[in-house]
Amino acid sequence: MGYRKGVLRLSVASDAHRSWVMDNYLSLIRVAATEACDRSVDVQIEVDSESTESRPVRVPKRVSSQSSLVKPTSSLRRAKPRNGNFGLAFDSFVAGEANEFALAACQRVADNPAVEYNPLFICGEHGVGKTHLLCATANSARVHHRGLSVLYQTAEDFTNDLVESISGKRMAGFRAKYRSRDFLLIDDVQFIQDKTKTQEALFHTFNSLYNSGRQIVISSDRAPDRLSAFSAKLVERFSSGLVVHLAPPEFRLKVRILRRKAEQAGINLSDDVAHYIAENACPSVRQLEAMLTKLKAYCEWKKVPLTLKSTEAALQDSRIVNGQILSPMAIQAKVASYFGLKTTHLLSRDRSRSVVNARQVAMYLCRELLDDSYPAIGKRFSGMCHAAVMHSCNRVKSRMITDATFKQIVELLKSELSKLKRNELVQRQLNMNIR
Repeated sequence: MGYRKGVLRLSVASDAHRSWVMDNYLSLIRVAATEACDRSVDVQIEVDSESTESRPVRVPKRVSSQSSLVKPTSSLRRAKPRNGNFGLAFDSFVAGEANEFALAACQRVADNPAVEYNPLFICGEHGVGKTHLLCATANSARVHHRGLSVLYQTAEDFTNDLVESISGKRMAGFRAKYRSRDFLLIDDVQFIQDKTKTQEALFHTFNSLYNSGRQIVISSDRAPDRLSAFSAKLVERFSSGLVVHLAPPEFRLKVRILRRKAEQAGINLSDDVAHYIAENACPSVRQLEAMLTKLKAYCEWKKVPLTLKSTEAALQDSRIVNGQILSPMAIQAKVASYFGLKTTHLLSRDRSRSVVNARQVAMYLCRELLDDSYPAIGKRFSGMCHAAVMHSCNRVKSRMITDATFKQIVELLKSELSKLKRNELVQRQLNMNIR
């Protein structure tokens, strides 16, 4: 047994062992071997004729999704969802009107891969449960189809994997890793806007999997037709299957999510407290959880009971940060989310085209909606000078005259931000803090 001329031969003790390995691990072994050899590798599992074992072999009935007969390579370890998401399941996803269609589509795909909804494209704002659904779909597919090779990957990790493969001249391994999968899930695909090589690699990966009858699931913070700086052919592929929108949770769903999170954290949450948080939280599951965590920590620190009064005291500044009040932070968060960036990108010195474009729009909206001075805006954007801010705002104004699509985007953001509550007292306090 061993490797020779593109074939890896492995021996097992019995026919039962051979069937079990082929049903549960053949795809994983093939991917690991291909990556190690940087070329396509065929895997053959054979029964050792010299084995002295003659008694029946008891083969486990259930395979743990985290076990492996092969020591995973570093890239396979990276393929696991991060931050504990490897254990996410459909049962722990709180469903409501805002997300039940997306949940049903994911369950159908996990049960019947590449039969009805292929590709499945899930879009929704940050923090509404896209990653939860993708990971739950991957885990459910592993349980119901133990012989399938399932890979969840963020678009950022897909990009990093591609860069490493190109620099290390291991593209054969990269192609084998992604194109040999039976079920591929790519999270936050908006990350690869302006990344031509990554889009090209994803396009060819998509075609290879789709043409061979493999399941593809993609998530993004916006619909395919709103993916700016994407190749038309890739957008067309994304739109060719089922596109489902994951809407932000409405009030009742936010209350149900809060109750589930509180139960898991051992917090006794009264109706008035749950309703207060739901009313003042932005439509993000992550923010709901963050506010609940902050409330618990505050009550433990102050050694006070969890009441509506203590909740108001603990979360008094969260109403600003979470975007319910029109503020510079709310504008930065909204613009960053729309352009598929993080707020930290807008506050950095990054000069890439996509970041500069979003930063200029954010500064323009601060000027228009908050009537802030140029120096005040500059201080909120990492100390940019008066002239730079003025140039950015004028640049947006000029571009809105010549670019109808850009004007539509800016006006949409302005309209959505204008709906937020404006608290003049809070605004004056913010202005005082930066002077």
